[in-house]
Amino acid sequence: MIAHTPTLFAAVALVATILAFCLLLVGRSSPRDNLLLTGCGLLVHALAYVCYTVYAVAPLWLSYGLGNSLLSLALAFYTASLFRVREQVVPWRTIFVIPACMLVGLMLLLHTVEPRMLLATLVLMVQCAMILYWARRHAERPGRAHLLLQIGALISLVGLGMRVVAVATGTAADMRYDTSNLKQSVSVAIGTVTVMMYSIGLVLMAKERSESRLQHLALRDVLTGTFNRRAILERFAVELDRARANTTQLAVAMIDIDHFKRINDLYGHLAGDEVLCHCVRQLQQRLREGDSLGRYGGEEFLLLLPGTDHAGAMGAVNGLREAIAQSPAWFAGDRIELRFSVGLWCGKPGREDSTASLLAQADAALYRAKAAGRNTVHLAALADLG
Repeated sequence: MIAHTPTLFAAVALVATILAFCLLLVGRSSPRDNLLLTGCGLLVHALAYVCYTVYAVAPLWLSYGLGNSLLSLALAFYTASLFRVREQVVPWRTIFVIPACMLVGLMLLLHTVEPRMLLATLVLMVQCAMILYWARRHAERPGRAHLLLQIGALISLVGLGMRVVAVATGTAADMRYDTSNLKQSVSVAIGTVTVMMYSIGLVLMAKERSESRLQHLALRDVLTGTFNRRAILERFAVELDRARANTTQLAVAMIDIDHFKRINDLYGHLAGDEVLCHCVRQLQQRLREGDSLGRYGGEEFLLLLPGTDHAGAMGAVNGLREAIAQSPAWFAGDRIELRFSVGLWCGKPGREDSTASLLAQADAALYRAKAAGRNTVHLAALADLG
């Protein structure tokens, strides 16, 4: 069915305006979602299509030059929003110099038909390709939002490609904004789809980002930033199942900072907090990629070393203990010497082993290490090694 092209442009402008109003309203009330740029992009998108509706009625610089420059600006806003939602640095100059170049180029070519159409189309295609590239490059799992953006960019490229084909085949007049035909109907319909896919994709991306942030907070210790008790125990269960299934070694270390109460009493609780953070930083710098560290409670930490036998685990944990001893914490000009004790279980978990039973054995070994004078590593009884 062939629709009246100016009416289609007006419909797209109306849809974009409604979406822009909603996102600007939501963006102002929830600035952390970074949806204001998306709302601005939709508003500019709507203005571009308003310019198209008055083609052949208003001056050419307004209906064509300004209209296409505004569309380019809308794509720039969408691109910037992609970075802001992902909480990354926005390359403002790279993104927004393109609409300015578009405006200058169209003003110079305003009274030519095919060159100006080709310029506008190619610039818009470059911007859609940029959105496609950055959406793919920064895709997250499960990646639904990025998938929408990528599909929207690809559909945009198809619609713009129709205009390139029209120029190449000498039928550019068929794509005039005041001409109603099947190609125009399809082209404008594609524009409507992409407006919705860009906006929905960016909104969904903001939602996924917020959920990811909340999940991160739910699994992290507020003070030290390492895994909290719940998260490290969940990781422990996963590593235990893997070691049992693959018949591989697993080392479980309970770490306790020696005389932590004395540090709090002498230097204050803020100093104690700095000591905890310092220890986590020092430990994480020396762990392998597959190792896991979590704050088990107070000044106790749980360390998981997958695929590590008791000799390797003893060497690794002693190395960590010595590194902490050689790296004192500093607070308000005070040098705070640190030591810790470790209870270590290591072996190939059997069917009867559980996170609770292995923790109990590591905790018992920790108790013996502290009873033996602290600043040492105590390995669980050989009978427990399996």
